[in-house]
Amino acid sequence: MPVAILPDISEQHCIGCALCVEICTALGPDVLRVKPVEGWKRGKAFVFYPERCISDGACIGVCPTKAIFWMRPMDYTPGQPIPLKKHGLFVKGWEEG
Repeated sequence: MPVAILPDISEQHCIGCALCVEICTALGPDVLRVKPVEGWKRGKAFVFYPERCISDGACIGVCPTKAIFWMRPMDYTPGQPIPLKKHGLFVKGWEEG
C-alpha cells in the first residue's frame, strides 16, 4: 500500500464550505470533494483522490474552522477515498475521540 503526505480532515470540525475543494481544484491537483453526511445540509470535505495530492497544504490555509489541521503520512489505496475522522480531536495529532 502506498504512503503519501495527505490532508487530515476532521468531520466534526468541517462545516462543508468547500473552500478547500475550490483551492485544490484551482491549483490543479483536484484531490478533495464534499460528500453528503447524514444530518448536515452542506456535506463534509474528504480526500477523494489521494494519489493526486502534491502535499502543498493549500487546503489547510483556507479552512475557516481548522478542520484540516495538518498534512501527515497516510497509507492509501489508489482510487479509494480516505475516510473522514468521525470524532477527531487534535492532541499531538488527530485522535479518534
